[in-house]
Amino acid sequence: MSDEKKTKGPNVIKRTYRTYHAEYSKIVWPSRETLIKHTVTVIFVSLLFGAYIALTDGVLGALFSQFVSLVTRS
Repeated sequence: MSDEKKTKGPNVIKRTYRTYHAEYSKIVWPSRETLIKHTVTVIFVSLLFGAYIALTDGVLGALFSQFVSLVTRS
């Protein structure tokens, strides 16, 4: 059988569907409690990093402003 016949026709669709279905059935979905716990953790850590970045930006911005004002006075 030629390679061309192997890759054409409705059999390809059936094989592809079976492959996807077999892989999809291997997925282990998290429980509702686990999903909620992980979501809250991600939100909390994101807020924590956001606050850290905002604080660092504010401090570095103030330091830079002080530096610029010292340089321009001279």
